[in-house]
Amino acid sequence: MAKKASVSFVCDNCGATFASWFGRCPECGEWNTLKEFKELADSLKGKPSWSEGASEKAKFLALEKYRKSEAESDRISSGLGELDRVLGGGFVRDEVVLVSGEPGVGKSTLLMSVLAKQSLNEKNKVSYISSEESGHQVEARCRRLGIKTENILFSSQKEIGSLLVSLEEILSQNKISMVVFDSLQGLYSAQGQGLPGSVSQAKEVLLRIVEFCKQQKVTALVVGHITKEGEIAGPKFLEHMVDCVLFLEGERTSNLRILRSFKNRFGPTEEVGFFAMTEEGMSEVVNPSEFFLDWQSEAIGKASVAVRQGVRVVFATVESLVVTSSLAFPKRVAKGIDAKRLELILAILKRYLKLSVDRYDIYVNVSGGLQIKDTLADLGVAAALYSSLTAKVFPPKDLFIGELGLLGNVRPTSSLGLISKEANRLGFTKIHSHKNLAEISKLKALLG
Repeated sequence: MAKKASVSFVCDNCGATFASWFGRCPECGEWNTLKEFKELADSLKGKPSWSEGASEKAKFLALEKYRKSEAESDRISSGLGELDRVLGGGFVRDEVVLVSGEPGVGKSTLLMSVLAKQSLNEKNKVSYISSEESGHQVEARCRRLGIKTENILFSSQKEIGSLLVSLEEILSQNKISMVVFDSLQGLYSAQGQGLPGSVSQAKEVLLRIVEFCKQQKVTALVVGHITKEGEIAGPKFLEHMVDCVLFLEGERTSNLRILRSFKNRFGPTEEVGFFAMTEEGMSEVVNPSEFFLDWQSEAIGKASVAVRQGVRVVFATVESLVVTSSLAFPKRVAKGIDAKRLELILAILKRYLKLSVDRYDIYVNVSGGLQIKDTLADLGVAAALYSSLTAKVFPPKDLFIGELGLLGNVRPTSSLGLISKEANRLGFTKIHSHKNLAEISKLKALLG
């Protein structure tokens, strides 16, 4: 069947495809990012044969044949309990994990800590491929972190085909369980189009990595950059290709790091891991509440809350500041909680506690940089706002648990028993929930 070339234009930044060229991408707004791609199209109106382009016959086997042995099914522990928690018990042998986060947040440090744990077995080697740093720089960082490097193989080669061929040769002589590619946007394929980091190159490189790991039964950790909007660079297609997507986040002013799972084919996605960036590298935080709780002194506008992070409970302090506004539309600034949720809680306080929230600029912050999505923090946020608006102080060891309804009620929670047990262990003296605060209007009675 006769073929002719059809031309399309693909944006290197966002991956959008257009029929004609634009100086500025209509999708993401970036300038000079559209590249020309030629594809073969049918010159005839009829559909091509269903077998056209087939290079070989596909093999079909009974699904039972793919059952792994008990040894193959075992998880590979990362050596870091917090990371294992997020992964669902450890790595799977042929798993490909995409790790992303802000520049300087500690992605490379975390992965180097994982390799250090894996390389403790002298019979087992791991590989670190860096397209951004030289061997001298990586070795110096390992020395600073106290990591032994005898069993860590290193390469700064950037062409993915050459890297995978060399890794295959090494695998035939040594046992390599894990490979780190740092980073995806720095690698390129000689067979691909565009510059390193472009959409076409990222797709090609990641596809080769995934195929290699599945065939060779090797676990791969791939570092991915993020865009200025804070999302993983490249189209969503990249996230679909891998087995797990991890995101490391943290405030620049704090040494606390939070690891979240956005996708996980072999485990949960609601779990989070807590780490601390130290001079010795990334260390686990066994009790994250110590970073988020501030109950050493009484103050107006403070309240303690409990939120669920996977199966664990984390306690934090919510701070609020209320000042008279000179604006027609007062400010509403929320850091650590959803701004829309703050608006909802303010509406409930206005309706059921008759508070004049419209006359004030209102600022709410969760100490320690924690991002709260759990609605169990509603009652604590309301208590902190009530304290600021009335200039009354709640005892520092009072804990507030509960989701607020639009009718002014505090909804029951099935996690109250677990949270109460952990709260008592930490030293909270009084717990406020739907049991003693069925309605938000009863906040007044707590302070007289």
